[in-house]
Amino acid sequence: MRYISLAVFLSLVLAHCANGDTIALWNFNDAIQETTGGMQEFLVDRGNGFMNCDFLTNNIGNAAGSTLNGEMDDPAGLALHLSGNSNNRNSLTWMVDTTGFSSIDISFATRRTSTGFNNNQFQYSIDDGISWMDFGSPYRPDTVFGRQVFDLSGIQELENNSGAGFRIVFDGATSYSGNNRIDNLAVSGVPSGPPPATTVPEPSTVIMLGLGMSGTMLIQKRFLSDQN
Repeated sequence: MRYISLAVFLSLVLAHCANGDTIALWNFNDAIQETTGGMQEFLVDRGNGFMNCDFLTNNIGNAAGSTLNGEMDDPAGLALHLSGNSNNRNSLTWMVDTTGFSSIDISFATRRTSTGFNNNQFQYSIDDGISWMDFGSPYRPDTVFGRQVFDLSGIQELENNSGAGFRIVFDGATSYSGNNRIDNLAVSGVPSGPPPATTVPEPSTVIMLGLGMSGTMLIQKRFLSDQN
């Protein structure tokens, strides 16, 4: 049973180490409801990052949000609300310094109305937004909130990069009122520095400690038997 417990313990430790940390998060709950323009919507809520949008100002606002992809018990609150077919081919951009992190990924909750943007291209930049590269095919949000994830762990140029940037180019809206919502947008990564000295020991160290303890117990048991 000791060996089974050790195996379970080690698997939990390794699983924890593989999880990414949040580098920057926007939950969009800072805005005043129905006040438009993006000034408050774009404030980063955790970490450091900068967000902007080239939509017409009166087409940038907020609406009821979601807890999907939220963190630290954030309430549903508000979500970013982008609307209007006149903004087809316009974009939402956010810049994040990924120095000290690898295995970058982007995740957020999103939905659209039936006439909202249904052909949206995710892109990334490794040079402070000077140039942009498509990542995968355009995605089509559902008409109810769903979670959208972009795993960028295969793009090493985004790691340890103070000029990392991300954006969504929206397209496919067919009316002025057609809109998409985005909520709880997170940029995550795995810390790339060496682990601190106080972290859980490596599996080989744990095994050696276990063997040492077993040996000590056997010696103690033999000593007690000799005394009897």
